[in-house]
Amino acid sequence: MASLEWQRAADTGDTGAMFELGADLRSQGDAEGARTWWQRAAEAGHTAAMSSLGLLLKEQGDIEGARIWYERAADAGEPDGMAALAVLLEEQGDGEGARIWYQRAADAGHVPAMYNLGLLLRQQGETEGARTWYERAADAGEPEGMAALAFLLREQGDGEGARIWLQRAADAGHVGAMSDLGVVLKEQGDAEGARIWLQRAADAGHVGAMSNFGALLKEQGDAEEARTWLQRAADTGHGSGMYNLANLLTQQGDLEGARTWYERAADAGVTDAMTNLGALLDAQGETQQGYAWWQRAADAGDTDAMYNLGIRLHEQGDTQAARTWWQRAADAGDTDAMTLLRDSGGGAGEPSS
Repeated sequence: MASLEWQRAADTGDTGAMFELGADLRSQGDAEGARTWWQRAAEAGHTAAMSSLGLLLKEQGDIEGARIWYERAADAGEPDGMAALAVLLEEQGDGEGARIWYQRAADAGHVPAMYNLGLLLRQQGETEGARTWYERAADAGEPEGMAALAFLLREQGDGEGARIWLQRAADAGHVGAMSDLGVVLKEQGDAEGARIWLQRAADAGHVGAMSNFGALLKEQGDAEEARTWLQRAADTGHGSGMYNLANLLTQQGDLEGARTWYERAADAGVTDAMTNLGALLDAQGETQQGYAWWQRAADAGDTDAMYNLGIRLHEQGDTQAARTWWQRAADAGDTDAMTLLRDSGGGAGEPSS
């Protein structure tokens, strides 16, 4: 029906036409016109208009008005209203109220509510309940549900199940799933499949995929293309992208460039970058600065940094402090530290990075 016909029907009191006219005006950027007609339809009992009006009011900053209309729609059994009310309640910190309305919307077949209920249950520690709703959302074709289910399955050790759902989500256009699928395929030894999906995600603007794609290209010997993608990731401030770019620059002999990106990654909290920066500074004779970065990395749990600190302390004659750091590294599973501790003399090797 054309807008003019909707207008005529709306003028006669047809609530369906009022709703459609509001939607048409909204699509044309006329928010006030949409609000007028949705208000009239909602007050006349049109439940979809109630939900749409609530959404518009929320966008306009009228949270209380939005909540009123969401509640009216939800109480009338409108699934979109139930789901929207649940989102609003969750945003306001009412987890239990959100759970109730997500559940009702999900039971009514609202697919995004199934996914959101899964997320909320996961946050509340109910992993099996989360899995149930992720599965229902995924089975209903929701890519977010597929990706979330894959992540949960991977955590639970079901790598093959995770791969299957990541593939479905990626095929449905979920960019994050494309990136994760690339990582999983690489772990499973399918470098070509990994390359395809990481590139698709990177081309779609996924920064993590840019970093992982660059790292994969580096491993495959395509240093120039790797540098392009790592630079793109690093320029966004992505920690792993900065760290991986620094590693590549180190490999290419550009130590100043490497130092710059190690520093940026380290400042962003990447512990491996702290350790490598410490090693680079140490090798350049800036021992105290290197020691300081190893200390930060060690305090963050990096075993290579603990090992390195032990070496430098041992060289300075502080055997007890050295063994303390080696013991911490060994307790965390560092085999080099274990070897040093087994050495009756506690002899030191070379710092690692």
